[in-house]
Amino acid sequence: MKYSIDFIKGLSALIEGDYTKASTHLKNAALEKSDNIEAYFAAGLVFRKTKQFDRATYVLESILRSSDLDASTKRALTVELGRNMFEAGNYTIAFSLLEMTSDKEGTLLRARTLRKLNKFEEAANTYKMVAKSEKINLNNEIGYCFYRCAMDSTGYRQNKFIKTALKYIPTSRCISMMQIDSNIEAGKMSKALVDIERFLIAGLPASDEDMIKFQSVYYDMKRTEELMRSVLKRINDGSDNPFFYSYAISRFVQGDNKEKANELIEKYTNDFGFNNNIAKASLQIASNLMLEKLVEKTDFYKCSVCGTQHKVYTDACPSCQSFETLKTI
Repeated sequence: MKYSIDFIKGLSALIEGDYTKASTHLKNAALEKSDNIEAYFAAGLVFRKTKQFDRATYVLESILRSSDLDASTKRALTVELGRNMFEAGNYTIAFSLLEMTSDKEGTLLRARTLRKLNKFEEAANTYKMVAKSEKINLNNEIGYCFYRCAMDSTGYRQNKFIKTALKYIPTSRCISMMQIDSNIEAGKMSKALVDIERFLIAGLPASDEDMIKFQSVYYDMKRTEELMRSVLKRINDGSDNPFFYSYAISRFVQGDNKEKANELIEKYTNDFGFNNNIAKASLQIASNLMLEKLVEKTDFYKCSVCGTQHKVYTDACPSCQSFETLKTI
């Protein structure tokens, strides 16, 4: 097939990310030859990239009305229209468009659409199907979906989802905490204790509230000092987990042993450098107005995927929705 100069220039501009230039050339290419499907398709892509979703929809639907399309072209156009609807936030329409697709790209987008529609069990099964057929690792996506299923369930069904989620993401902080909470609520303190010890061995992040919760379980089991010994062992073994240090510092301050608390602050700073959580913990020893102001304005977590910073830990990044990608700063 012979392509026009405008189509070639438009495609080149599209690859380079110059969407304004691409739009001009591709529009000319489409007008030059009304059945130029490639030009229309590329123009639709440009409109989607520039968030002109209504225009992208119009262009793609116009091509799909053509009677000359072969099955694979129609499928590719339908996936593109589904992606356009997904990015526009029209998830129900996006899902109905993607139902006819069976390729990897379309099926993965369908799973993402199901997540947006809060159909997490169906999304998990869709991810599992793609993982098996394409031989790719989607454990994080599958585990997250089962975790969300557990959040919406109770009793036996919730426990089943928690166990399934942990099978896919065994070192998940959020799923592990859910299992601990479930055992505490059910009065199964022995099981909760085992899960807490597993949590500590894995070095997972825990908030101050989490550590207090752990402490109450050890107290109920009449093993009050064991948590502190376990935390100090992790620190002595070289752990860089700031939450272990924060907890130990708090305990030393409560026991009026500020010298030991200061030693831990110095140890963390010398071994791993400055950390906002450790700075906050140090304010328990002595007030420092300048440091208090700094901590007050500081973000404590940074997403390893999109780079945005946040004050509070959440299971999924508030900006990009990636699961458990917030790391301490």
